[in-house]
Amino acid sequence: MTRGPRSVDHIDEWQPVMVAALCLMLFAACSGAAEQSTLTGSASSGIVGKTQPAGTSSVGWLGNPTSIVVLGHSGATGANSNPDAPGADSDENSWATGSNPQVDSLYLRLLAENPNIKGHSHNYAVDGSKVQDLSHQTQQMLMDVASPDLVVIQTVDNDIRCDGSDPQNYRPFQESLAGTMRTIASKAPQARFFLVSQWATVTEFANSVKDDPAGRQGFTGRGPCDLFDAAGKEQPGRIAFLQDVVDHYQVALEAACTQVRLCRNDGRIMRGLKLVPGDISSDHNHLAIQGLAKMAALEWKALTAAATSPS
Repeated sequence: MTRGPRSVDHIDEWQPVMVAALCLMLFAACSGAAEQSTLTGSASSGIVGKTQPAGTSSVGWLGNPTSIVVLGHSGATGANSNPDAPGADSDENSWATGSNPQVDSLYLRLLAENPNIKGHSHNYAVDGSKVQDLSHQTQQMLMDVASPDLVVIQTVDNDIRCDGSDPQNYRPFQESLAGTMRTIASKAPQARFFLVSQWATVTEFANSVKDDPAGRQGFTGRGPCDLFDAAGKEQPGRIAFLQDVVDHYQVALEAACTQVRLCRNDGRIMRGLKLVPGDISSDHNHLAIQGLAKMAALEWKALTAAATSPS
């Protein structure tokens, strides 16, 4: 979850540096139904996208993919998850494409279903990326993987501004995301898209760091998205404000999914992530190996759910 000048992920670049970092970590998306009227298309609150072909294997609508790629920000790169390499990416710990059995990524779970996917796991996520950066990642990906079967996208975070201009950014965010998927679909019409939500809720995250001075530090201030005041006291109004912003981006993400064939979102499953000591990395902005394993398990549940599953 990073946001500010640290090249990590969630909420990169914003005025108050602390506030920026904040948004990153807070994630998850709740309702946001009221925002749907301002977006193109109607957002799905469940895990089913616009067109969901019936699958015959244990991985449901996917069939048996022989390749998986991930696009997005540092949430997908295993950033700062290796205690022996603080501040560095650890792609092997990626919840989506990693090879570390402790995480048991989507790739490893798919490999257990279909050995033909072995060696065909590709990570194009870049720390600090915003939705428009997915276009460059896509170009790189298509040069290496001409016909990806499963395209996982983890975005939002760094697009959050918390400066009053987010409402004007929801539609551009949606259009940019949909455009990226359409570009991929034009080259790889068989590709399935899987869009994920932010991990935990803002309240859950705030509660997980409120008793840790170091953890609160990057989320303390007087900005609209700062979770704590100078005395370390939680700010419910700001927490609610940030959650509302996150929710609206989630609605935009879901609406983008309805505009592309063979797309599904995760039904906001990550908002159910309960954080315990050891889930968050030392920078308080990313998930540690333990947390990444939880994310992989939750996203696998959403990815393999039947197409008719409720939200």
